[in-house]
Amino acid sequence: MRLSIPKTQNFHQLWFLCLLPALTNCGFAETSSITFAPTSLTAHVNKSSEKIVKIKSKRHDLEQTLQLPIWHRIRNGYQLLPKNLPPRVSDFRRAYLGRQEYLSIVLERSRPFLFYITEQLKLSDLPLEIALLPIIESGYDPFAYSKSHAAGLWQFIPSTGEYFGLEKNYWYDGRLDLVESTRAAIEYLRYLHNHFNNDWLLALAAYNAGEGFINKRIKENLKRGLSTDFWSLKLPRQTREYVPRLLAIADIIKNPQHYAVSLPHIPNRPFFDMILIEDQIEVSEILQKGELSTKNFSALNAGILESITPPLKKYYLLVPTHKGTVVRDFLQASRKETWRARSKYSVVYGDTLSEIAQKHNVTLDWLKKVNNWKTDHLSIGDTLLVPNKSRFSNEQKQVEKHLVLYRVAAGDSLSKLSDRFDMNLNKLKSINKLRTDLIRVGQILKVQSQRIDSYPPSPRHIYYNIKSGDTLSRIAIKYGTTVEQIINWNNIQNSQQIHPGETLFIKSE
Repeated sequence: MRLSIPKTQNFHQLWFLCLLPALTNCGFAETSSITFAPTSLTAHVNKSSEKIVKIKSKRHDLEQTLQLPIWHRIRNGYQLLPKNLPPRVSDFRRAYLGRQEYLSIVLERSRPFLFYITEQLKLSDLPLEIALLPIIESGYDPFAYSKSHAAGLWQFIPSTGEYFGLEKNYWYDGRLDLVESTRAAIEYLRYLHNHFNNDWLLALAAYNAGEGFINKRIKENLKRGLSTDFWSLKLPRQTREYVPRLLAIADIIKNPQHYAVSLPHIPNRPFFDMILIEDQIEVSEILQKGELSTKNFSALNAGILESITPPLKKYYLLVPTHKGTVVRDFLQASRKETWRARSKYSVVYGDTLSEIAQKHNVTLDWLKKVNNWKTDHLSIGDTLLVPNKSRFSNEQKQVEKHLVLYRVAAGDSLSKLSDRFDMNLNKLKSINKLRTDLIRVGQILKVQSQRIDSYPPSPRHIYYNIKSGDTLSRIAIKYGTTVEQIINWNNIQNSQQIHPGETLFIKSE
């Protein structure tokens, strides 16, 4: 019997591999009467077997890679770390190694975000050292907020965030959104990299100090006939330390055993699923139905500013992977009406569409679209659908007032600060135990930033450069802590031996 085999190699592979078990079971595998027209079939089969082995090998390698910690992948994607570390990098490496407790806290805090950020950097062909940049920027705190009003893991100020498409409104702050802020950070860094002729260290310095500032310093060096690399520029202390800190951490991550550092085991696999939400839903519903940890959910969805998802856009909820199916099933099975996405508003005398939209923190276009409203005309008694703020009243909803430290600057006054931080003037004075309205430049005040109770803040971490005349007790008072805590955080053996120029790590609750 002669079997006619088509010439297509793929058909050889599939046909023969599928048929062979059947032939063997039927006793035909050893029958000499079966002949094959293509004399090269054996070669094809061998090639097929080789390909199958290679596929299995690649699958095995992939499985092995996924089982390895994320640090292996990050190290393999390094592009910035030099073989010979400049002295400034070595100095900061010693500083971090002397504060391993802080490093452990920050690295552990990166767990929900690190795989996603690494994946996006890899897809964009950026150095994977940049996955460590949020350690420098925010301590991997998604709620981090600086005195210059920079926010989120990547510390975007409002103007830069807006330029790179990060929305900010009553409901939502894209600077706190992991997915959106990471996209914007990558876009910004790629732009800076191109602008500075593919010099990553200059790009990183500009990310910290601003493109215009670095341009100015480069021009100054060119006029003097000096080198224009990062190490040769005259920079302010923060920027001068910014790149060395990143490289110091990268070196520790590269050689943890050499430095006797224990890195947290963070798998090289997704931490969360992205679930599309096309309407408002109470955060409490998601937490309850998905049996989700408030801590994890709030960190992953820091961009949500209210206890209900934003009404103005489609929104991707991030939920831990092991809860993704549960949350999806709940959303698919439930009716949107039960999500309490809308409230009814009855038009009263003097109302206009634009005023109603403004009152409910939505755009006029959104209000008209949701209500299928073709004109700007309203009549008393008309009913409009408006977005819910929350199912809880203001009295029921517990709003956290998180206190942060603020250093008084020239031109500040208590009334200006009360407006800036949305605080009652008397409350601001009471919190800071002020008897008068007088404040002085450099004075440290406690101010508050509002957060919904679902989103607890992380402690703020400060690096303090010791100045002449400083004592641990003065520093402790300044930052609202104790001498004992500073000693513990910094592994200080002798509290009397601190020197100007040294750096202290301080947790500021």
